Amino acid sequence: MGMFFLFPFGILIPALLIFLLFRFGGRLLSDFFRGTDDRERGGGWLEGDSSSRGQGRLGGLGGFRQQSLEARIFRVAYKRKGRLTISDVVLETGLSIKEAEETVNAMVDGTRVRMEVDDRGLVVYEFPEIMARFEGG
Repeated sequence: MGMFFLFPFGILIPALLIFLLFRFGGRLLSDFFRGTDDRERGGGWLEGDSSSRGQGRLGGLGGFRQQSLEARIFRVAYKRKGRLTISDVVLETGLSIKEAEETVNAMVDGTRVRMEVDDRGLVVYEFPEIMARFEGG
C-alpha cells in the first residue's frame, strides 16, 4: 500500500524539479552568455546593485560585461557608418543615458573613438576606422 502512495509523488516531484531547472536555469544561462541580466534592467540580484559597474560577487564578470558593451557600441557605430550620438547608443542597446554616456566617454581615446561637437552643439562620437571603411568603398 505504501508503494501506491509514493508512486505519483515519486514521479511528479522529480519531473517538477527538472521542469523548474530548465525553465529558470536556461533563462539565467542565456542571459549570462548574451551579456544581459538584471544589472542592465536596473536589478542586481546576480551582481549587486547596478552602480557596482559589474564588480559584484562574481568578480571577473565586470571586465567581460564592459567588453560586451564596447562591442555592442562598435556594432552600433558600424551600423551608423562610424558616427553616432548617445541617443543612438541608448536606442540600439537599451542602456540608460547615463550608462551609455559613461561607457562611450570611457572609450574616447582620440584614435579609435573621437568626440566632436558639430555646428549646432550636438556631441557626435566618430569611429575613424569604421568611417574609413565606408569612405574607401
